[in-house]
Amino acid sequence: MTERIHFVGVKGSGMSALAQISARMEKAAITGSDVNESFFTDKLLAKAGIAVLPFSAANINNVDLVVASAAYTQDHPEIARAMEIGIPVLSYPEYLGRLMAKRRGISITGTHGKTTTTALVGSILLDAGLDPTIVVGSDVPTMGGNAYAGSGEFFLAESCEYRRHFLNYSPEFLVILNMELDHPDYFKDLADVIDAFQELAAKVPQQGKIIIWGDDANWAQIKSNAPIITYGFAAHNDYQAAAVSFAKGSATFELFYKGKYLGIFELGVSGRHNILNCLAAIALGVCLGVSPATMRESLRNFHGTKRRFEKLGECNGALIVDDYAHHPTEINATLEGARLAFPHHRIVAVFQPHTFTRTERLLDDFSQCFRYADEVVVAEIFASAREKGGSGIDAATLAEKICATGVDAKFLGDFQQIKDYLSPKLAKDDLVLTMGAGDIYKLGLNLVG
Repeated sequence: MTERIHFVGVKGSGMSALAQISARMEKAAITGSDVNESFFTDKLLAKAGIAVLPFSAANINNVDLVVASAAYTQDHPEIARAMEIGIPVLSYPEYLGRLMAKRRGISITGTHGKTTTTALVGSILLDAGLDPTIVVGSDVPTMGGNAYAGSGEFFLAESCEYRRHFLNYSPEFLVILNMELDHPDYFKDLADVIDAFQELAAKVPQQGKIIIWGDDANWAQIKSNAPIITYGFAAHNDYQAAAVSFAKGSATFELFYKGKYLGIFELGVSGRHNILNCLAAIALGVCLGVSPATMRESLRNFHGTKRRFEKLGECNGALIVDDYAHHPTEINATLEGARLAFPHHRIVAVFQPHTFTRTERLLDDFSQCFRYADEVVVAEIFASAREKGGSGIDAATLAEKICATGVDAKFLGDFQQIKDYLSPKLAKDDLVLTMGAGDIYKLGLNLVG
């Protein structure tokens, strides 16, 4: 009998990916529900033949399993109804763990770079003919969406550390990109974060592999029975990038493995952070038996994902780009990449802080991460549904602290104010970079208009 699975909050990036692959992996009949607001996943779900229903307790009638987005609690009418009538309810990470257990699991995790690296690895595995199943947190042009249901032996998934969700997975191969405090509403401190990554590393079997950024000051704290492979810019790493150069929209580097020269690689996106993502993907590809020639071609043809230095268009000749960067390290890396790729442009960063807890806890770090921008505009803080009550922090305070570092910064609040301020000033050789994990991309689309 065909299992009937209903997804609550199906428009979410991760949820929509699971819904798309479930029909094939589980041989299931899929239904989903969500709000009326438009999402980039609408087209992907429609293409997969998954209708999106308005939220209603009646949607739970005649289903066998409910998969619930982490955005919703037991008070949600559909989840409450399922629990009332005894229908099993799994969270997103619980259900993803169930699917991964059916294949040879590959987890891409870390505080930053998960989406891009998962997309890079997915592109490599597809080009190598390994036909993996893939779950990634954004729309990937080389994949045609944010999910791919393959018939091969590997299951590749972007794996988030928030609330230790990734401990629901049992990967054979684990990539740890970096370890920083990004969710202060859950983790007590950096030691707590590292402890979570250690718990996941301990699950990797002896025949598996762990690939980790060897320039991270904390990488040696990760212990495992599985072999650990390092990558980075420093010479002590197993995989090392050297002789790095950048052009508009691309990066080139020489690759070494334990001191042995492996040739020149080109990546279709710019930035030192993306070279690190590339090194992680190459190290994993070698573990999986992919040829260097295949990886070289895949990396050259990779041009990023949605909301990762995504070029939206122009306004008065100025280039408008959008990026998901919302943590100080990500912001600094993205702006550095923009400066390397566009050295002669005036860079205007429009930043929408994401969550009061992150902004307050990392306020000093946020004030220091805009040095590669010529001007910074700070929008209102985008609050999370997880946050309860007020906060002593506001976006205007952040703008003042950025100014104190010598960077021209101002607080302008809502998107219309920002557009009215920017539009008359923009000209050729300007680069506007909208940044944040909220809805700041709407401003970029409005500027392109």
